Amino acid sequence: MDSIIDSLFQLSLSTSSGVQILLFAISALFVVIAALLLAHRNDLGWWALIMAVFSGPIISAMKYDLYALFYGVPLLLLAIFGLWRFSRFELKGKFIRMVTRTPLTATSVVGLLAGVILLVALHFNVFLFNGSYLSATPEVWAMYVSDAVIFASFVLIARGVRSGWLLLAAGAISYVVVYFMVSPMLGMLGLYVFTALAALYGWYQWRALPAPAQPEPSEEEIALEAAAKAALDKLNSADDK
Repeated sequence: MDSIIDSLFQLSLSTSSGVQILLFAISALFVVIAALLLAHRNDLGWWALIMAVFSGPIISAMKYDLYALFYGVPLLLLAIFGLWRFSRFELKGKFIRMVTRTPLTATSVVGLLAGVILLVALHFNVFLFNGSYLSATPEVWAMYVSDAVIFASFVLIARGVRSGWLLLAAGAISYVVVYFMVSPMLGMLGLYVFTALAALYGWYQWRALPAPAQPEPSEEEIALEAAAKAALDKLNSADDK
């Protein structure tokens, strides 16, 4: 088992860095599972995303660096938000939601950009305040931005925005490029390739999402509309005379 892990991730479980990479790999695996489940609009996908945050950022922070909770806790809240937001869609069967199509608006894009910037800043945590982030390599910046994009894309998916899947694919592909340039670990490359494929599969599966049903007018609205129509008809009759 150790030899398989070593060949895939080039790490040793006897070192702290090796354990951190393994936790990160487990987290990435749960992201793949979450994407595949959510592609079928399955509520369990959000629990898989919660497990992705727990197995990676949360456990790693509690074991090695509590300051990293500044990044891990918001990711956990993001996954919980997705679970809550998905619950607003009608349930069909045991876990499947009747997701309706939501358009991507300018407000959503601005909010998404702000969210990605915030997540990147929180990823640097205390290093953001002492200026150490300025010396971070381009590869570190690329990894932090890619990670933020991957998790932020689930906010769009939670709201029924189909283009969120393309954003998830873009974040995963950028991770593949970074890992290939920095450290070609076959395990991590494979996980993010599968993440990108799962995202494209989700985008395909959501191609025929229905538009949200128009709400039925209330009795008060019907009465007001009838009164307005009667008044207009009366005014037109007076004009004819």
